[in-house]
Amino acid sequence: QGSGPILLDEVECSGNELSLDQCRKSDWGQQNCDHIEDAGVSCDPFTGPPVRLVDGESTKEGRVEVFLNGQWGSVCDEGWTDRDAAVVCRQLGFSGAAKARGMAYFGEGHGPIHLDNIECSGMEHALGECGRPDTGTHSCWHNEDAGVICDYVEEKIPDIRKAGDLPTSCVLKS
Repeated sequence: QGSGPILLDEVECSGNELSLDQCRKSDWGQQNCDHIEDAGVSCDPFTGPPVRLVDGESTKEGRVEVFLNGQWGSVCDEGWTDRDAAVVCRQLGFSGAAKARGMAYFGEGHGPIHLDNIECSGMEHALGECGRPDTGTHSCWHNEDAGVICDYVEEKIPDIRKAGDLPTSCVLKS
């Protein structure tokens, strides 16, 4: 039970509203309730289908597979971007940079191709929150399976030249 004023009563929402203020309700502060009638809510984040990475050299990389309709299947790389990869990595618990890989970079899958044309903003917590057409509808082959590298660190080739080692002039001989 709460304490203090009760602000809302007779709240009726359809479920499509963006806030309680958009639901049918009594006027703010107008109520005939006691705190024994206080409402509560429990929120579970929508995560969608389970995701895993397969055939990488470590647990941080691999072909992206999702579990739908009782079986693991791959994701097509059409439209696959670093934003999509970031969502997969976040869903798997990684917090670093993510790199998308296409064209079966981690090998071809063998099951169904479950998803195609994923559209993530990059801010979602799970692949199931991203926009996409209906599952099971695609125009892909396994040579287009999508992959990711999580906690991606771009390797830079160190410049081992010193300023004194650079030539001051060059002569082109034929």
